[in-house]
Amino acid sequence: MESGRNIIIGGNVSGNNNINTGEDAVQINKSQQGLSEQAFEQLFKDISEKCNGATSEQMKFFAEKLQEAYQKQDKEEGKKLLGFLKGTLGNIGSIASIASLFGIVL
Repeated sequence: MESGRNIIIGGNVSGNNNINTGEDAVQINKSQQGLSEQAFEQLFKDISEKCNGATSEQMKFFAEKLQEAYQKQDKEEGKKLLGFLKGTLGNIGSIASIASLFGIVL
């Protein structure tokens, strides 16, 4: 790691998170990658347990698109996809966890 001040940001850092205030500062944005991976793994597990047939395939498609939206930090797309998933799966922990990663309150 470079010398100088180290600034580590954790948690939900949506919006302008540039707090680097000097040329000797090293800014590291630690995202919630581990948490997001766990939440998406749980979502796919929930889909497998609660859905079957065409519904399962549709929900897996929405979950994949939601994961892409999260990687792109597309909050509007995420909100729309969370609505589709919640409509079929109900209020489950994995959906609430993913919504919180987007900064969305369901």
